[in-house]
Amino acid sequence: MKAIDVSQHTIIIPNHRLDLAGANAIKQEFVSLLEKKYNLWIIDMGNVEFIDSSGLSALVIGLKKAREHGYSLAICSLNPTVRLVFEITQLDRVFQIFDTIDDIFLDSHKKLLTA
Repeated sequence: MKAIDVSQHTIIIPNHRLDLAGANAIKQEFVSLLEKKYNLWIIDMGNVEFIDSSGLSALVIGLKKAREHGYSLAICSLNPTVRLVFEITQLDRVFQIFDTIDDIFLDSHKKLLTA
């Protein structure tokens, strides 16, 4: 897992699998973000080839933590298989999902910060 801090936001780039081990790593990252007070947490899923219920649960926990502290969380760059998992579980209705990281910073950025 890699995290890139930029101004008032951070970009988290999970490894190839968001299974139990990957979920634990991203949950630890969410906890560390609370201390840094970033307005926007971006999860760049471009490298993620597999996600299971542990990974989905970790993302939901991250979204809940972000919202509890007045922050926004966005997900981008889902591959078709991972996107299908979000659609089947209807989590695509819960998360703000963007095709690319650039899309987050276009017109949607103002909307994201007010969500």
